[in-house]
Amino acid sequence: MRANFRAATLFKHSILVGLVAALTGCGGSSGGNEPATASSALSGTIDIETGTRVDADNADALSLNSSPLRTSQSLPPEFILAGYVSASSGIYPGLSRYSADPFDTFSMFLRKGQSISLQPFSTIRGPSPLTLSLLSDGRDVATVSTSNQSDPIRVSLPDAETAGTYTLKVEATGSEPMLYILSTSAAGSALAASFDWPDHDFADAEAIVVFRQNKDQVSMRSSVPQGVMEPEMELAPGVWLMKAPSQTARSSRSQTKESTLDWIRTLNKRPEVALATPNYTMRAMQTPLDEPLYNNPSVGQQWHYELINAPIAWQIINNGGVGVTVAVMDTGLYGAPGNWHSDLNANVVQPLPAGTDFVSEAFDNDGVPGRDSNPSDPGNAVGTSVFHGTHVAGTIAAAVNGAGGAGIAYKASLLPVRVLGEGGTGSSADLLAALNWVAGLDVGKPRADIVNLSLGGLPFQPQLRDAINAGADRGIVYVAAAGNSASTLASYPAAYEKVFSVSAVDGAGVLASYSNSGDWIDLAAPGGDASRDGNADGRSDLVSSTSASIINGAPKETYIGLQGTSMAAPHVSAVFALMKSLDKELDYERLNDRLMKGELTYRDCGGGSCPKTSELGWGLVDAGKSTLAASANSVSEFLTASPSIVNLSTEGELSASISLSAYGNNPDGITIDSVSAAAPWLQLDSVPASEDSGTDFSIGVTLLPEALEAGISERTTIVVEYTGDEFRRLEIPVIGQRVTDQQARDAGRHFVLLVDPEPEGDLYTTVAQTSSVAENGQYQFSFMPDDGIEPKLLNEVPPGKYILVAGSDLDNDGLICHAGEACSEYPVAGLREEITVRLGETVTGIRMTTSYSRPAISANTPDILPRPGFRGYKLMQQRSDSGGTSGAAPKTIGAAR
Repeated sequence: MRANFRAATLFKHSILVGLVAALTGCGGSSGGNEPATASSALSGTIDIETGTRVDADNADALSLNSSPLRTSQSLPPEFILAGYVSASSGIYPGLSRYSADPFDTFSMFLRKGQSISLQPFSTIRGPSPLTLSLLSDGRDVATVSTSNQSDPIRVSLPDAETAGTYTLKVEATGSEPMLYILSTSAAGSALAASFDWPDHDFADAEAIVVFRQNKDQVSMRSSVPQGVMEPEMELAPGVWLMKAPSQTARSSRSQTKESTLDWIRTLNKRPEVALATPNYTMRAMQTPLDEPLYNNPSVGQQWHYELINAPIAWQIINNGGVGVTVAVMDTGLYGAPGNWHSDLNANVVQPLPAGTDFVSEAFDNDGVPGRDSNPSDPGNAVGTSVFHGTHVAGTIAAAVNGAGGAGIAYKASLLPVRVLGEGGTGSSADLLAALNWVAGLDVGKPRADIVNLSLGGLPFQPQLRDAINAGADRGIVYVAAAGNSASTLASYPAAYEKVFSVSAVDGAGVLASYSNSGDWIDLAAPGGDASRDGNADGRSDLVSSTSASIINGAPKETYIGLQGTSMAAPHVSAVFALMKSLDKELDYERLNDRLMKGELTYRDCGGGSCPKTSELGWGLVDAGKSTLAASANSVSEFLTASPSIVNLSTEGELSASISLSAYGNNPDGITIDSVSAAAPWLQLDSVPASEDSGTDFSIGVTLLPEALEAGISERTTIVVEYTGDEFRRLEIPVIGQRVTDQQARDAGRHFVLLVDPEPEGDLYTTVAQTSSVAENGQYQFSFMPDDGIEPKLLNEVPPGKYILVAGSDLDNDGLICHAGEACSEYPVAGLREEITVRLGETVTGIRMTTSYSRPAISANTPDILPRPGFRGYKLMQQRSDSGGTSGAAPKTIGAAR
């Protein structure tokens, strides 16, 4: 018991340091979408008002993915939608950031005489004008502006216009960010007032101080003048947590906050202080998605393999990467030497060389403290075990054995190197030792050809850079996850020059909401996104791979779905393994040269050369093109399709154009025999004629929604039969979906709070918090009982009485239930009832409804929203530690899941 308690305590402290950046990028959820378990304290469901939609690039969404939508968002004929626009980016009072999103566009079918209403809502920056326009093929049909007034405005389809599809445009014509409610005349309009909101929370009488000169602990305590600040803890060289002198404390909370800020202002005026800031509060949470993704794991894998043209690569090369060794530096593998996960065992290096476990005692949890020769992953002592390294290894080289799934390089050799211990954390010292060991300086040659690093969260460290450069000079290819904090700040080891840095995309090939980006990104690969269904197959875009789950109290091997740049990196490592099996001389320099030439990635740049972007680097990895680029042998003629998966839905694209391109030694020799599709809901608009020949062809398709059952995703294939050097078939997957209103309802990411029933002034104190995204028109949430171990996670709740409230934060100001945002109070908004959480008891079946509408207020109903003087429910904030130092103390690393 003592060992387990020590491990649990270590994990909860180390996760703050090693995983906070990755977890923030996952949306701050602590399992809000997971079903209630026996250990839940409280769980329930939040329904969404009929017809509700949300602006997909609101400020909350842009805080996770900084790129506004480039296409119009589809809307049903009747709806109520909350949105956000801002002419520029900036900072609210209290340091919350808001992103630039100058305009939103929506596409919808308008009937004769139908009108669209817009209700503006100011943020804490104050009111600003909006313009609402109705467009048809770029032509201005009607335009109206709010100026600075708060009354609703309306545009209608003029009598001269016919019913049809039109574009709605909401534009920020002033300087401040704004919220709005957009609705059809049938759905009505939401009316409410705007409120002022407070700053982010911070610790009383504490500050983080950066000094102009670095001092050790002894000299710091002796040199700091008494009565100015008291050294509490050195956080990094020259960076200290300081306490205010005792006289700063006051009797009330508001006075303490103000006196803390006054004290920090005086610190910033001192000559020895470079910067002093409040110690903003944060919490770290786990967000594992560890439930089986699909009943059929092969279907679960299909989207992310097809997205990168892996089936084409397997046509070009059928050896599965044989002869190439990939080192997976991670949490180890599920199982034991000689008896690993059954889909991995055949491909794990046998026998394993000595010394494959580099986890030092401070992070170790395998029962044998410190480094050893067994890279088995024991799971976690606290929280859910996702067997991260096993999942990564399966994407690379799960064997083809008639069961489970398969890796992209399904015959490559796996070398598990354990560098992450309890909770997926470890030290840079352990990583450095492992990198040098794999480089093989002690045996004369590298122990691996490729090193996959699905980990991150480190600052720049010259020692790690030098170790990677030394390995690269010996021919090792390094691939690393870019990180999951939705940040542009360089994260290491991914950002080192001779490492291929991989960002993550969803099922549509769009940058995942959590993925890091920046000019240091080299290329992208499927990492999944639980908050999206980018390929419109009716499921969240998760990456399915080998893992283990606790079943009937014991771990059993399974396949599970996860998201993260950790899942993206092994796709690239596996493609590089296929290439290395064809050309052993491929190294960093040769691969990077081909990458920059566009030979390894797919991007549609209209026939011209593609520039590098901050989101996808040189583009989404294309396994077919990559293996073709590496092949020096004769390659048979074959066709590829772009897009490789076609997604059609009533709330997405109804039509698509598919480009067919010929590859091989004699691509001009390809002749089309036939093109067919059997599904009644798919119409082939245009196809190549029989006996057409050439190198490029196109197919046009349209969805026929009336032939689909509402709410059910259907899948079919377009079959292209053609002849090159031999007769071949190309099968193009097509997914069709007629989305029901229930499925499509979405009021934006919801934060679910348990708050103290007694406010402090005009603010309520949040005690526990989780978050959830809409799935099938509902939000699922759960809170866990407080286990008494510090630090307390955001979704842990102690026994007591609480108000249960949920809502969106569309303007990203750190509070929910702002007018213009969704809000729900249990059991009815404005008629709150307290919920009692008792020790050892589980409260289940909670049901609430969220909406944008706000009841009218009167003197007789002061508790109905909006309430005079009500400033909202404040979110418990997390802070991503984006700074880095070059001190000698080892930094921690965390799995970039």
